[in-house]
Amino acid sequence: MVMRLSKLYGKQIYNTRGYYVGYVDEVLIQIDRGEGKVLALVLPGEKVGVPYDRVTAIGDIVLVRAKAD
Repeated sequence: MVMRLSKLYGKQIYNTRGYYVGYVDEVLIQIDRGEGKVLALVLPGEKVGVPYDRVTAIGDIVLVRAKAD
């Protein structure tokens, strides 16, 4: 899937239990050997974000696995 990072900014994040987590303020990317990998979606005022491997779907909102799932 290809998506512009700018399309993620401001999207609301909900977990799989239906709880609002926050919204995407920043996207952390690791760049190695000319390739980029998304590491996390960062919420406003947070230093660490939601790990990208917890993201299950991106559409009108971002859906992430709840910690207990």
